[in-house]
Amino acid sequence: MKLTNHFIRNKVKKLAGQPDRRRSCFCNLKDARHILVLFNAEDHDEVEPCLETLRMMHKHINVCAYISGDAVPEMNPSYMLIHARNDLDMWYVPKAEVQEKFRSCDADILIDLTRGNNYAMQYLLLQHPGTFKVGARTNDLDLYDLTVSVTEDADIKHLFGHILFYLQTIRSK
Repeated sequence: MKLTNHFIRNKVKKLAGQPDRRRSCFCNLKDARHILVLFNAEDHDEVEPCLETLRMMHKHINVCAYISGDAVPEMNPSYMLIHARNDLDMWYVPKAEVQEKFRSCDADILIDLTRGNNYAMQYLLLQHPGTFKVGARTNDLDLYDLTVSVTEDADIKHLFGHILFYLQTIRSK
């Protein structure tokens, strides 16, 4: 663990612990027009088929990928890339311009496919004004409106399949 993770982790815990931080509103996949998907760049090959599934459903997809190292996989130029070295401050908190750009992405549903404790992405997720957030339970924090429990060795395709199933069966009215 890096010492600087301590500070961003505390900020995430504080944001997640605020019960009145935002109003949530359940949204099913049929009603959603804009979907924001978060993932780690090293998982690009696993995530791309999931994104293609959403595109085939005629959803407008915004994508945000977190790059922890120097190697950047070839990705769609429309994706928002967050580089750990350039876009985070010394405490691993995303810089103000990154936060503003992220908050400006339209999203009826925000899907978090990041793995591990990616505190920078969790911080951005909690700051986003989207009203329905979905992801896998990774720790004791309450980050999502819909939390999917999966085993630790479950892959992204498996997680996405569960998320898609629940988003299709939710009745929002």
